[in-house]
Amino acid sequence: MNTHKGLPTQVAHPWKATLRTVVAYVVAVVPVLLVAIPVVQDELGPYLPDAWVAWLGGVVAVLGAIVAAATRIMALEAVQDLLARIGLGTGVEKE
Repeated sequence: MNTHKGLPTQVAHPWKATLRTVVAYVVAVVPVLLVAIPVVQDELGPYLPDAWVAWLGGVVAVLGAIVAAATRIMALEAVQDLLARIGLGTGVEKE
């Protein structure tokens, strides 16, 4: 139960919102990578450097960190207020 009446849960619990977003990102990206890596290896393997999978893993990690940071920033109350003003709020402000 939300004890912060009228406060979006992502503002009340910003780290939970961030972790949930990171989990969603991982759930979406890992299956794609499991399919994409073998396909890319088969098609472009001779043309790619040996460490391309490590670079791809680094890119995925950096993007995950950016997603987490963006989610954490969007969980700030001031950002939530701005989003509500431009029509992208959670709707909890009308409850």
